Amino acid sequence: MNQETYKKKLKGAIIGRFAGCALGAPVELMEIGQLINFAHTIDGQSFPPKDYFLKAPNPDGVRYKVGKGRDFTKPDMSFLSTDDDIGYTLLCLLMQEDKKEKLTTEDVASYWLKYLPKECTYTAERTTLTNLEQGIEPKLAAIPNNHELDYIGAAIRIDGYGYTHPGNPSEAARLAYIDSYLSHRDEGIHSAMYFAALIALAFESTNIDQSMDEALKYIPKEGKFYQEISWALSVKHEVTDYKIANRLVTERYPGMSWVHATNNACLTVWGIHLGQHDFTKAIGETVAMAYDNDCTAATVGSVLGAYLGIENIPSYWYKPWNNTILSYLNGISEFKLDDVIERYYRLGLAFSHN
Repeated sequence: MNQETYKKKLKGAIIGRFAGCALGAPVELMEIGQLINFAHTIDGQSFPPKDYFLKAPNPDGVRYKVGKGRDFTKPDMSFLSTDDDIGYTLLCLLMQEDKKEKLTTEDVASYWLKYLPKECTYTAERTTLTNLEQGIEPKLAAIPNNHELDYIGAAIRIDGYGYTHPGNPSEAARLAYIDSYLSHRDEGIHSAMYFAALIALAFESTNIDQSMDEALKYIPKEGKFYQEISWALSVKHEVTDYKIANRLVTERYPGMSWVHATNNACLTVWGIHLGQHDFTKAIGETVAMAYDNDCTAATVGSVLGAYLGIENIPSYWYKPWNNTILSYLNGISEFKLDDVIERYYRLGLAFSHN
C-alpha cells in the first residue's frame, strides 16, 4: 500500500468513526421501538437514517461537559461535538505520539489520570479511574468493585492502534490488549483485540467479510467472545436488515447489558456486512439496530472507512464539522480534524519503518 492510498484510507477510517458516532449519539441506547417511533415523529426523517437526525430527543441535555444533544443534529451541527467514542480516539493519538509502540498499561493509566474527567467516564472506565486515584496499581486497577469487566468500553478505545498499523493486525491487537487490560478482562479485552486487528486488516482488505473471519486469528480460541463472534459471522448472511439483527441479539442474549461487549460486537459485524459497499447504509442500519448504537456505528464506520477510503464517504457526513472537534480532555478544548488525520498519518509511516 503506497502512502497516498494509506492517507485516503486513514482519512476514511477516522472520519468514518466520528461520523458513525455522531449519527448514533443523540439516540444512544434507545430501545428499537422507541427509536423507530422517535424517527417517525420527525417530518422528513428517513429511517434507517441516511443523514444526521433532524432533531434530538434531548436537545439541551449536556453531553460530556461541553456539548449538547442538538450539536449532533443536522440543523445545528457546526462542529463535531464530543463523545467518549471520539475522546478515546484522540487520547489514543496522544499516547502513541508519546510512547510509540513501547506503550504499557502503566502509561495508559497515567494518561487517564492526566486527561480524563471522571464525569466523562462510565462503567468499567469510571471504576478503574476511581481505583487508580485510590492508589491501586494499574495492572490490578480493573478488579476492585468492577462488575463490568466484559463491557464494551475497551472496544471503543482501540481504533487508533489499527490506524497506525495498517496491514499489521498482530501489533494492533497487542497494543489493544495493553490498553484494555487496564479496565477489562475476558470478553472486554478480546473484543478490543478483535476490532483493532480488523481495522488493521481493513486497510489492505479486498473482501471485508473474509477479513472479519481472519481477525479471529488474533483473539484466544478458548474464549467466550471467540465462540460468540464466530456464531455472529456464521449467520451474517441471514441478517438482511436492522430488525433481524436486533431480534437475533435479543433472543440469543436475554438479560445481557445493553453495553456488553459481546451483543454489541455481533451487531457491529452485521453492520459491516450489510454496508460493505455503502458507507451510509452501514452506519444507518447499525444505528437502527439499537443497543449501544453510537459505539457500534463508530466501529462500523472506522472499519468501512479504512476499507472503502474517504472517496466513498459522502462529504455531508463531515463537511458540517468545519474541521473542528470539541474535546473534554483536561487542558484541550478542541482539535482540528485535519491535524488529527495528519498526526495519525505520521505515526503510521514512522511505525511502518521501524
